[in-house]
Amino acid sequence: MSIYDLNISNGTCLSGFYWNSEERASRYSRLYTCIAASFLHAIFWSQLIFCSSVRQKSMQWIYAYLITDIFLLLRFFITYIVHTTPSACQASPLWQWIVCYFDATVDNYFNILEIYILLALNICRYVQIKYNRNPYQIYPKALLLTHLGIYIIPLLYSFIQFYFNWCILDGYGTDRCLVTYSNIYIQVFNIIFTFLLPIFMNLVIIGASVQHVRLTSGLQRSQHHISARDKYHRSLVIQFMIFYAIWLSLWSPNVILFQMSVGTADLVALFRLLNFIEIALDPIIIAALDVRFWYAWKNAFRASADKIRYTTTNQRRVQPSTVNHDVFIIKTIPMGTTTI
Repeated sequence: MSIYDLNISNGTCLSGFYWNSEERASRYSRLYTCIAASFLHAIFWSQLIFCSSVRQKSMQWIYAYLITDIFLLLRFFITYIVHTTPSACQASPLWQWIVCYFDATVDNYFNILEIYILLALNICRYVQIKYNRNPYQIYPKALLLTHLGIYIIPLLYSFIQFYFNWCILDGYGTDRCLVTYSNIYIQVFNIIFTFLLPIFMNLVIIGASVQHVRLTSGLQRSQHHISARDKYHRSLVIQFMIFYAIWLSLWSPNVILFQMSVGTADLVALFRLLNFIEIALDPIIIAALDVRFWYAWKNAFRASADKIRYTTTNQRRVQPSTVNHDVFIIKTIPMGTTTI
């Protein structure tokens, strides 16, 4: 669709651009979930301010992943505000066209980032487990290029699809905008690129990590000794498997529905709600599975308790009393006693 095809006057309110009470009510569950998610993320990110132990290079992929969660929350709040303010009826066609593209593409872009960020995190952990090396210190330039590639390539690919009309904006002037594909080949390629390929690679790397940990643990168990390093590697594998299972079950329905460009409004609302529930659970799951956050919170609570205990002890100290010189004090001497 071209901008010049919009023959609507500035004073006209397009059907669906301004959400009525029913359309707003259908999004209340997502709104409340996003508010709760924002509160949980704010608590999680406060650790970076108060706990220096969690400011590590080895946690860069975790924070990159959580930043995409924040952008997805901002995307929902911006969309909700734009569509519910009374000025939406006086919005220009160009502004409505921009908002429609924003609604249809931003959510999918950050979902693609998430799956490849988790893939990069999984690869780095595999290097730690398999080769006992710290990739965050050995390969800083490769990590920087990986970050740039993950953020830029999906953006360029999305632009190319719209430029060559492989993707078409659908739903302009309604309560939700969608992206449809011009042919089945583009649709299949997108499903492979944004869903099947990264998930398959993640499962392969998880399987390789599990196999290595099992072989190493079995060898050391035969020697009646399991090192702390192998216990740590096993915990890394278990943590990622639990997190990935929860994430995939809540995240994948929305992505599949977007790529297939199918589903009723109720089904789309349900799958997007699951996506936001996953965003709300992310800081809880990560903090629960990663011992570094447990230690950070434990030290923070211990420092707070010690400070409160120290303050309470100082307040309970007996202050020196003052003497009133106008009052006579008679000091009595105890009488001696004899023992029989």
